[in-house]
Amino acid sequence: MKHLLMMLATLCALGAAEARTPGTAKKTKAKITRVCYRVTAAAEGRTWAVVRDVPADARGATVYLRMPGPAGDRLPFGVVPKAECTYNYVESVSQLDDLDGDGIFDELVFPVTLDAARTADVCVEWSTRPVAHDYAPLVNAQMWWKNPDKTLTERAQLFSEKDDMYRKLHHHGPAFESEYAAYRIYFDKKQSIDTYGKKQPRLELRETMWYPSDEQLAAGCGHDNLRVFGSVSVGALKGWNPERRRMEHIVGMRRREAAIRARGPLRTVVDMRVEGWKYGGREIDMTSRYILYGGGSVVKVENRIEGEGADGLEFATGVMKIRDNKVRIVRDDEGFLLETVGCDFPENDTLKWERETVGLALWLPARQVASQIDDAASYLCQLRPVDGRIDYWFVMGWRKSAFLGADDDEEWFDVFRRRYTSPAAAPGNRPYAEATVERLD
Repeated sequence: MKHLLMMLATLCALGAAEARTPGTAKKTKAKITRVCYRVTAAAEGRTWAVVRDVPADARGATVYLRMPGPAGDRLPFGVVPKAECTYNYVESVSQLDDLDGDGIFDELVFPVTLDAARTADVCVEWSTRPVAHDYAPLVNAQMWWKNPDKTLTERAQLFSEKDDMYRKLHHHGPAFESEYAAYRIYFDKKQSIDTYGKKQPRLELRETMWYPSDEQLAAGCGHDNLRVFGSVSVGALKGWNPERRRMEHIVGMRRREAAIRARGPLRTVVDMRVEGWKYGGREIDMTSRYILYGGGSVVKVENRIEGEGADGLEFATGVMKIRDNKVRIVRDDEGFLLETVGCDFPENDTLKWERETVGLALWLPARQVASQIDDAASYLCQLRPVDGRIDYWFVMGWRKSAFLGADDDEEWFDVFRRRYTSPAAAPGNRPYAEATVERLD
């Protein structure tokens, strides 16, 4: 342990170094700062770590994980450990994100596999110049504007003061995907989340554009697998009408905005913002952020609600009632789990499409749940903001996904539970999976 701490201190003390600016042949001076961190999580296995104390002048970063290795291996920084230090540092894939569009990076994210001690040590090289990395993408995000000549232009950010964006955008709003699932968000008063199942683990939205051709379907592409109608779909945050005991769409606003804040290679971040929403006798602003990591299907939703008296308002979210569904609602000390599996047509065209078996699940922290009252179309929980925040997680699973390994529909409810909602679910599909990151001085 003494040798480890001495080495980490040495790494963190190293100063400026030379770096090569991507796309140039000339060496230029870049300030390199090396900072060591300890990653801790509640369970061993693969998870995601997020560093939020990004230096203001950082324009690039490289992450190194401490790994077992032969004694005396040379570290990437030119430091040779003592013979008894049987480890070295290996570069990890990583992603720097500017989440507010101000030109300054806010978060660094990287995957990490934790041992039985549930900890791992990493070292980050922060650079004042961009650092080029060639990491294979695990995710994709896209939003397409429809031009008058029927061509499409990709956009990262759009806004409107009217409810007129739904039909102006291809697939009606931003869409994002991992290898295992895809989602889109309707750019209208519903802001519902629609789902797209994957038959095989791969990125395919840029190929199918959400609407696969017959040839693409025959080649094994996935497709839209859910009709959301006017329901909550899965994880859409709505208003709540206690007198009528039903959810309400987001109407009576001043401005709507959709923005893709990050599109990979490791995660997508999509914001849906409503300004001047007249709700509950107040005027509030709400930003709903959807985060999807590669390697899994679970989406984290961070809702920031601003305005005088906003914490006294109630909102609603949940999962829709699917035809012939089985439902499980679990409440424990951590919160609510809403889980449903059903079978219905994914499109209004019931001749071309067959009924699809789909599973939906939603995790809600206990401190935010005020009640659990359903309406005709959805299983719902009523939520109150805590310090202006409502956060939760949701997931979709599809019977036709070959990687889930279900033999029949009757078995699939148990398969969905084992894959996504049991304590033994894969880390990439586990809510609350983000690890704690501590800086080592």
